[in-house]
Amino acid sequence: MNCNNVYKAGLGLALIMGLTLATPAANAQLEASADALNVNLVGILVGSAPDYMGSSDNTAVAGPIIRYQFEGSQRYFQWLGPKMTLNLIDDSAWRAGPLLNFRGKRDSSDVKNDVVGQMQTIDATVEAGVFLQYNLKLSEQKMHQLVFSGDVAGSDNGTVGNLRVVYYQPITESITGLIGIGMTFANDEWVQTYYGISGSDIRLFPSLGGQAYNPSGGAIGVNVPFGAIWTLNKEWMVLGLGRYEKLQGDAKDSPIVSQQGDSNQWVFAVGIAYRF
Repeated sequence: MNCNNVYKAGLGLALIMGLTLATPAANAQLEASADALNVNLVGILVGSAPDYMGSSDNTAVAGPIIRYQFEGSQRYFQWLGPKMTLNLIDDSAWRAGPLLNFRGKRDSSDVKNDVVGQMQTIDATVEAGVFLQYNLKLSEQKMHQLVFSGDVAGSDNGTVGNLRVVYYQPITESITGLIGIGMTFANDEWVQTYYGISGSDIRLFPSLGGQAYNPSGGAIGVNVPFGAIWTLNKEWMVLGLGRYEKLQGDAKDSPIVSQQGDSNQWVFAVGIAYRF
């Protein structure tokens, strides 16, 4: 497993996940879970995610779980997989602050598909942005809540954002289930970087008839995060998380996806974290 796979493609695996796409959305699951527990965490997550955005092949991924809650405050720092966030708001429901997201490179060393592997390398980049989150408690049970969140971040490769809502339902005293829905959107530059075909890459796709594929931005994916969190005792918790995403629009129609990949994207991960 190389270093790029540790932070793969913003599928958010960030521990879920964000599980970044990335993901980002899987990441949102763990972020909200840690926030609801209101504790410090350190741990690790391992799983499986597409080896490039739009791929039909998955690869092994791993990432850290680190969360530090500032004493006597709701402010915290989190590092979940490829994503770092700093909550600057001392409020029981609202969270907001800056974020950094590492998005791995795409080249022949990371991609199993022979055609996409020959395309020009997309270098790794760090996306900087902001996030906003609102936790709506549904009962006196700590984990029984709806979490609404959104984020937007960009780099030289363009700008991408996510909107989502995740429902947390305690099943037993120690197990909480979760399910949600989210959407990923991006500007023209970002979609062109990761789904466009131009220059010397055109020759790899004869169906284009020698023409470039220049996709437009907008909504590029709808996703469903799901999973369960099992609190073993006061110190340890185990997570089983996943996300299904259906690519949309010009991202789905890109030959990188429609001919060489799959618009159905799956992320799975399991993790263990120590609370202190």
